[in-house]
Amino acid sequence: MIIWISSYPKSGNTWVRLFLESYFSKTKNNFRFGGFPELEDLEKLNLDYTNLNEIIKNWKTLQEVRNLDGRTNILKTHNALCTIGKYTFTDKTNTLGAIYLVRDPRDIVVSYANHLGLSFDEVIKTMLNSHASGIKRFKDKEIDIEIMGNWADNYNSWKNYKGRNFLIIKYEDLVTNKEVEFLKILNYLKDLVKINVDINQMKKSIEDTSFEKLKKKEEIHGFDQATGNGPFFRKGIVGDWRNSLSDEQTKKIEKSFFKKMKELNYL
Repeated sequence: MIIWISSYPKSGNTWVRLFLESYFSKTKNNFRFGGFPELEDLEKLNLDYTNLNEIIKNWKTLQEVRNLDGRTNILKTHNALCTIGKYTFTDKTNTLGAIYLVRDPRDIVVSYANHLGLSFDEVIKTMLNSHASGIKRFKDKEIDIEIMGNWADNYNSWKNYKGRNFLIIKYEDLVTNKEVEFLKILNYLKDLVKINVDINQMKKSIEDTSFEKLKKKEEIHGFDQATGNGPFFRKGIVGDWRNSLSDEQTKKIEKSFFKKMKELNYL
């Protein structure tokens, strides 16, 4: 079965995955970490990885293949939990649970623009686009691989899913209350797959995956999700949009996402 770590890009998804990898590396477990889809998944089914429509039609089949060996897959995705035609991204047959990370969209603009090497206006346009897709690099090609939708649609799609109980974590809470929020994540997993929660190991993994240490590791060893437009782990702070976005850009985001930003106490 699959437990998703899902989010809009640049919302803490990778940080949570690295924390969990660190935590469970010290214990006996039946977890397998990865992304979705990965090239090996597509090749197993002889799918054309450059054809997004073909991937959409095989969402569930790709997940079924992942679940064949009986392990618990913890998979990263930026996909909305959406339905395209008759094809739904996932279902409770393949999915055991999900941890959804949500972040202030104003801060996402700044982080995502630096990640992609785009202007703030270009990223705002993407974040407001209900048909936005996510890019992944396969065999040195950047291809559309995920259906993200706009920021609010992505959040709503996971928040409102009725098939399973999902955990919603705010990036800002994760930054300011690490032990409280990571404990929520471990307790959520404990309810799903009966893991042991070790507070000392949790604290050690929080320390080992601190932003400062991840940034230092990337400087020395690189990071496979970096795009070449700058470091993947850049700042990771809350409220950096105040130093970067114009009043016009800020108002455009706030007007477009007012209801959800209000709901999440971003306004």
